[in-house]
Amino acid sequence: MLIPKLAVRHKIDLIVMGTASRTGISGFLIGNTAENVLRQVNISVLAVKPEGFVSPVRLDT
Repeated sequence: MLIPKLAVRHKIDLIVMGTASRTGISGFLIGNTAENVLRQVNISVLAVKPEGFVSPVRLDT
């Protein structure tokens, strides 16, 4: 994947990603691409959902 390689090459401290897709278990919370990047880097990743996004996770009290 290109994003992790560029992050290492340019000594990036933080990757900021937009995320909208939620398919499968890995994409349930942050999206598949962001999840894949997170697994391949040893730096901070900030995943930002689009305006109006409603989480499928419910906190029942």
